[in-house]
Amino acid sequence: MPAAAALTPLGLSALALLTEGPMHPYEMYQLLIRRLKNEIVKVRPGSLYHAIDRLERDGYARVVGTDRDGQRPERTTYEITETGRLALQTRVSQLLADSPYEYPEFALAISEAHNLPRQAVVQLLRVRLADLRRQAEEVGDMITQKQSDGAQRLFMLHAEHRAALLTAETGWLAALIDDLAEHRIAWIDDPDFMH
Repeated sequence: MPAAAALTPLGLSALALLTEGPMHPYEMYQLLIRRLKNEIVKVRPGSLYHAIDRLERDGYARVVGTDRDGQRPERTTYEITETGRLALQTRVSQLLADSPYEYPEFALAISEAHNLPRQAVVQLLRVRLADLRRQAEEVGDMITQKQSDGAQRLFMLHAEHRAALLTAETGWLAALIDDLAEHRIAWIDDPDFMH
C-alpha cells in the first residue's frame, strides 16, 4: 500500500469529501468549487476523475454503486475505505506539522530585484500591491458572504489563512515601496552606490 505522502493535493481533497459520505466525481467537483478549494488545489474534472481512479487503485476508496439519471452518462459512486481514512489522517497530520520551504517565485524575484532600476521596481511592485489588495478584498467579501450564508468556520479556514497572508504581504510591500520611492534603501542604480 502506498504511503499517505503519495496522496496528491487533489486526491487528498477528494478523499476528504468522501469522509462526508459516498459521492460520485461530478458531485465532488461541484463541492470543491462551491467550497472554493479551487483556490488552493488545481481542480479540473479530468484530473479529478484520474485522482479518484488512483484512490480506488491504491485502496483508499471503493465503488459502492452506479446509477444513471435520464439521458446522462452513468455515474459511479465511491466511498472512503478505512485505509483511505487512515491515509487521509496521516497526510493531513504531516502537512499540519511540517513546514518545508516551498521556494516561492516572488522570493526569488525580490531577491534579484536590484538588477532592475529603482523606478521600474517601484512601478512593478505597485502593480503587484494593487493586485494583492484586490485579492484581499475579494477574499474578505467571500468570507463575509459565506458567513452570512451560514457556512461553518471549519470550511473557511483556508480563506482566513489566505486573508492573513494577504494582509501581511500587502503591509510589507507597501512599506517597501515607500522605502524605495523615498530612497531609504540604497539601490544599484544610485550614483553613489558602492558595490
